[in-house]
Amino acid sequence: MSAPRQGSTTLLGAEGARELIAFLTAPAPSRTAVIERAVQEGGPVHRLRLRHPQAAPAAGAQETEATETEAKEPAAPARPTEPHLLDRHVLRLAPAPRPARAEGPPPLFPPGTAVLTNLDASQLPGDSTVLQDDEAIEAEVLRARPRHVRVLVDLSCEDKDTGPSERLLRLHDSLFRTAKACTELPERPESFVVLVLGGIDAARVPHPCSGLFTGFAKSLALEWPDSSVVAVVHEAADLASAEADTAAEAVAEQLLPVVSFAGGTRLLWQAAPEPGESRPQQSSTAEHTVVAAGGGRGIGAELLIALARRERPRLHVIGSTRLDTVTEADVLLTRKDFIRTRTTATGSGRLTVREANAAFDRLSAAREVKANLTALEEICGAGRVTYHACDLRDRAAVDAVVGQITDAQGGNRVDLLLNIAGTNRAASVDQKSLGDFRTVRDLKVRTYANLKAAFGSGQPSRWCNFGSFVGFTGQTGETDYGAANDYFNTAALYSSSRGAREFTIGWTLWRDVGLGATPIMRTFLAKSAQFTAMPTAEGIDHFLHELDQAEHTPVTVLFGDPERAAIEAAVPGYLDFCRTTPEPRVPAPAHALPDFFVDDIVDRGPDRLTVVRTFNQDRDAYLHEHVVNGFPTLPGTFVPELAAQAAMHLVPGRVPVVFEDIRLDSFLRVYKQGRDETKRIKAHLVSHGPQESVVDIEVTGDVLAPGGRLLVKDRRHFSARVRLRDEHVAPPRWDHWDDQGAERMADPYHVPNPAVLLSGVFVSTADTRTHPNGRRARYVPDRPGIERWFSSLVVPSVLLDGLARVSVLDRSEGDWTPLAVPRTIRRIDLYGGHTDASLAAAGTGVELYSLPSRLDLESEEDNRALAVTAAGDVVLQIKDMTGVVLGHVNQSTGEYRERRRPAEEAAA
Repeated sequence: MSAPRQGSTTLLGAEGARELIAFLTAPAPSRTAVIERAVQEGGPVHRLRLRHPQAAPAAGAQETEATETEAKEPAAPARPTEPHLLDRHVLRLAPAPRPARAEGPPPLFPPGTAVLTNLDASQLPGDSTVLQDDEAIEAEVLRARPRHVRVLVDLSCEDKDTGPSERLLRLHDSLFRTAKACTELPERPESFVVLVLGGIDAARVPHPCSGLFTGFAKSLALEWPDSSVVAVVHEAADLASAEADTAAEAVAEQLLPVVSFAGGTRLLWQAAPEPGESRPQQSSTAEHTVVAAGGGRGIGAELLIALARRERPRLHVIGSTRLDTVTEADVLLTRKDFIRTRTTATGSGRLTVREANAAFDRLSAAREVKANLTALEEICGAGRVTYHACDLRDRAAVDAVVGQITDAQGGNRVDLLLNIAGTNRAASVDQKSLGDFRTVRDLKVRTYANLKAAFGSGQPSRWCNFGSFVGFTGQTGETDYGAANDYFNTAALYSSSRGAREFTIGWTLWRDVGLGATPIMRTFLAKSAQFTAMPTAEGIDHFLHELDQAEHTPVTVLFGDPERAAIEAAVPGYLDFCRTTPEPRVPAPAHALPDFFVDDIVDRGPDRLTVVRTFNQDRDAYLHEHVVNGFPTLPGTFVPELAAQAAMHLVPGRVPVVFEDIRLDSFLRVYKQGRDETKRIKAHLVSHGPQESVVDIEVTGDVLAPGGRLLVKDRRHFSARVRLRDEHVAPPRWDHWDDQGAERMADPYHVPNPAVLLSGVFVSTADTRTHPNGRRARYVPDRPGIERWFSSLVVPSVLLDGLARVSVLDRSEGDWTPLAVPRTIRRIDLYGGHTDASLAAAGTGVELYSLPSRLDLESEEDNRALAVTAAGDVVLQIKDMTGVVLGHVNQSTGEYRERRRPAEEAAA
């Protein structure tokens, strides 16, 4: 945390942080003296055992360097018996007022400014010193002695899906080298400003690589409390458009040293307390495959064992530890015996004491990994745990390992990837080497990019990054670790905006494993009392809770009362900002709410709403073009529209983005001319938070006898759950199929038949065909019909209807194609705010896809259908639809055959 010119410091306090850094990097005798002094001053008494001297990881780190650990089988994870010490917080960008100023901001490039950039030099002021991104950069800084440093990062040319380019990583190296050189100046710069151009889009989704620079700035701001250090992430791709905003932030009092600008709005990161909403666990006989990048030891191993006990998955663990170094004789050796044996050996096998110490560390790591793998296999079953030794920073090596895993999967996707690997070498910028900086950053950043590239189009169904509290707050000595973990944050936000189920968990210290478990650190942190030491059982509970979320929040961070107190002391007012509810970005006025299916509101409360809508054959003449069993019938795919309109009246200012658990229990029909059918649409607010509102919808109607006598009160037609947010979700990408192997088919719903006959505005598909991957078609909206009937709908309901029908294209018993009606839909996602009217008016080409290739809608097997623009943006997606087959149409003759009743099928 940093507030320039207020002396705000690290969470440990400036003196405490310096003491911690010095302590972690000191030789063993010095650290012993620190512990002895702490004990004498009243700290907890432990029986201390010094480990191999090396820098220890910060909060949440998963060590790859070895420590001396006795190999033992982990005990079964226990559920916490005490209340949680840490609370779950959701990280999000929220509007924040611009700081008031009595006068205009100074120039962004005042006299004495040095500039580091990947921009074209022609965009820079002529009187600034431009630092060259090469080996002479330190000398240039020392020669220029800048009073101000400006780092201008252009991300507009960086591919968002492939990870940072080598050119960008070199710029990141130069950022560190520039800051390190500044520590050698007589006085540090008055200001150090990082401007990230093209770092966020209009939908407030950060560029994934922006976290590399914001995470660095957060930690540097804590190390340099007397300098104005800030990172500005701007939507603009040119310097001129971002210059005024950046200049103002360079001299502003900050809550956080990271500010974003998107859509003309100033945004700050909030850490909002949200417990999350878990889905119930369901037993499944399906094969479940988990890949863990790291996790053979430490925190990762604890969580893998807990996951194994619960789910018994097929498990692949990828790690850098070589297991072929462990022999039966070595397992029995203590460090003392091992060092004596190796240092007294003859010939090439003889080692120095330092070499023998390092060799024993590797041996200890290998036997610990072996013990954990044995425990995992005992839980999951013989042959169900595979270990892959691999340098995760090596693209070719990762490609090979992932190829082995996907081959073993037989074409099926990995269900869950746990991205755990990481290391730490804590040291302030003036003491940290470039080699250590790269090592810490690259193990996380390159591993992530390599895994993404290796899985290619077959990305895991879910992706969990192990991040850190440090990625959120920064920490003195952690410019590399903070950058890598904030990269995890922004990468998860970007991936989730594209439809991926990716999320990052920001861990803090664990009490019983990892850094927090060492006697040295337990003593030190007990004395400082500024970090929560989390019990293992609680950590496991947090992990499983995050896995069980019905919808994964892209970035969460865990912290408790000690961290809150430290934050409040360092940045007064920041926690109050985190507790505020952001206003909707563009609140919709009441008169703009959709009302096509809303005649009147007959009941309203803070968390409920009931509207009525009367249907008849004159008012709803479009139903004559959608006939089921001879009666005008509302398409089941219009249920999301009914649900959306009621939900938007209950929660004005938000838009529907997801529909879940749609159930179509009975047809909504208009039986006779002149006979009204009045239905009630009931909305109930399940939850309302800063990120989204959740509303349950039920559509009911009374069943009347011909004379008007009430037979059934409130018979349910439909139900659904709606998730509303402030903005539409940015579309994920989809690679269009080629047409190789495709086979043309007639749409059976357009052939005259007594079951389901569509005409007019509902003839919305063309080029219907089967495909080796599934089924596909082209959306052809009837623009005049849509403008006449459906111009005010907020859901592309005609498109949805056509997409659902594509899923039925199939042949059975020769040329017979089923006619089916939907019964349930697990989930529908909307992207980009498209409607039937907007697509038709713009002439947007849309392709329709359904998969898998063999699909039985009457079963509950997984399936999906997507509508995709020609440019590859997904408009909407249906997941896991079931239906009921009413009959079949012959592709060659057009003959209709009613589905035989169960008794008839049994007789046959």
